[in-house]
Amino acid sequence: MKALFCMGVGAFMMHDKTHAWLYRDDIGAFWGIKGYEEQVTEVGTHRGHMSWPQYRFLGTFDSGSVRRGFLVFARNCANCHGIMYKKYDILLDKAYKQLELAALVGGTFSIHPAHHHFKQYYYQEWDERDRYIHDRIYPPYFSQDQAKNANGGVWPVDFSKIRLRPGGINYVYNILTGYHYKPYAGLDIPKGKAFNPYFDHMIIGMPKQLHDGLLDYEDGTPASAPQMAYDVSNFIQFVQRRAGYRAPDKHVRYYMFLTGYFLLLPFAYIKTRAFYRNNLSVRWELYSVRDGVYYNHFKKAQQQSRAIQFRGVFWA
Repeated sequence: MKALFCMGVGAFMMHDKTHAWLYRDDIGAFWGIKGYEEQVTEVGTHRGHMSWPQYRFLGTFDSGSVRRGFLVFARNCANCHGIMYKKYDILLDKAYKQLELAALVGGTFSIHPAHHHFKQYYYQEWDERDRYIHDRIYPPYFSQDQAKNANGGVWPVDFSKIRLRPGGINYVYNILTGYHYKPYAGLDIPKGKAFNPYFDHMIIGMPKQLHDGLLDYEDGTPASAPQMAYDVSNFIQFVQRRAGYRAPDKHVRYYMFLTGYFLLLPFAYIKTRAFYRNNLSVRWELYSVRDGVYYNHFKKAQQQSRAIQFRGVFWA
């Protein structure tokens, strides 16, 4: 047996080159990537390293975090990305007041007539202007071709449906904080690309965007890279369709309905089991009582089952 093992080792060492086949079936999986399990913020679907208040019991979005996240988006992410399915006024009452949001949007962004090719002809505009809060969150590019030409052939994804990516809000946070890991041996990173183990195929066209002290928060929160990633992830999740700002209210209505259902369940049991009856709604059958195969089931199923007790009873 030992001789066979030595022969196998010798035959293996005779080859000059060995090929390592890397098979990955967990690209984009929210339960982690083989070899990088300790890096993920979501293991399974019920636990993680981060604490998102909107996912607690009867929890809601952190208003301060959503407000700071929009600032990060406006100063950094909006240079390439957009959220075309939503408008800026979605932030009203939760993160901004109307006048301060209008001042921030109007002083930061502009809208070009080329953006209006999404609208009907009658509603198109012909002059570039500052944006209003009732405008859609358009990207700076007018088309996907223009965006690809400016970003090395890669279109910066629209954030309107980013919630559909595996991992949800943790996917966004992982992407923004996963640039400090080095690629494994044998993986060549093309020029202009970056290694990120949380992205599909681990090679991403977006370089690292968030650096410590990139901007100053107006509430005095230290603008570290993880803090900015946390805030902008909250903002992007807040503007989503089903998992966004309407989700906490939907959960409250769900628990209200569920509580009412279980509170009424004992009363429904008492009523249907005939432990309680309204005498005015019960019909006492006096003359339609018969003995027979067809009428036997009335004694158990119908409300005139007590009529058998009145057989032979004379009424004045």
